[in-house]
Order: sequence, then C-alpha cells, then structure tokens
Amino acid sequence: MRPMLWILSVVAIAVAACNGKGQAADRAQPAGQPGMGGQMGMGRSAMMPIMRAHMDSLMRISPEQVSGMLAAHDRMMSQMMDRMGADMRSMNMSADAKWNSLVDSVNADLAGLPGLHGEELAARMTAHADRVQRLITMHEGMMKGM
Repeated sequence: MRPMLWILSVVAIAVAACNGKGQAADRAQPAGQPGMGGQMGMGRSAMMPIMRAHMDSLMRISPEQVSGMLAAHDRMMSQMMDRMGADMRSMNMSADAKWNSLVDSVNADLAGLPGLHGEELAARMTAHADRVQRLITMHEGMMKGM
C-alpha cells in the first residue's frame, strides 16, 4: 500500500504545482491522506486529475494489491462523490435519472468489490473504472455547462 500512497502523493504535488491557483491551504494535504476538496485537501480543479490517476494506478496493479487498496479507494470515492454533490448543490442543480443510475452503479461496485478476489475482482474493477470515468466526465460536463 505504501507505493500507492507515494504515487498519489507525487501526483497531488505535481497537480498542485501545475495548478498554481488557489490558496496554499487549499493545496495542503494531511500526511498519508489523499484529499480532494475544501477541508480535505486539494481544490476543486485538482480533484478529477487525482481521481483519474488513482483509477489508472488501480488498473495497473495485481488483484491482490487492489484488495489491499479497497478501503482507501472507498474513502477517496466517497470524498469525490460528496464533492460532486456539493458542486451540484452550490449551482442549484438537480440530478437526473442518468446521473442517479450511474451513482447507484458506482455505489454497488464499492459495496461488492471487497468480497471479490483474483480474476473476478480484476474484471469488476475494470467495469468499475469505466463507470468512475463516465461519472467524472459527466460531472465535468455539468460544471462546464453552468
């Protein structure tokens, strides 16, 4: 698990350095906790690249390593989805059926992943990564539209 935290830390630092915007407090990260917004760490503009990097890294490791990362992944996903919901509320947006269905599918993945192993976990993780990517893309589209 330490290599993953190291990778996420490097990604977070790189994104923060490239971003160059926002308050220093917005970019600060608690040690060992990849955050994604407001009080949790990275500002809104850095949340999506960090999650994309996180998902890419999960797709490159063995199912056994993924099993060890599921608790951290669940926390990161929860933070991301909370932030997405806050973004939508701050813009007085309501979720449509497509959004709700995708969020439900991602939540079902998160509930089911811990019970899987080996190839079954790898296959479900691939489908989950696709759904997470679609969720991020949908959220970015909604935010650009406002």
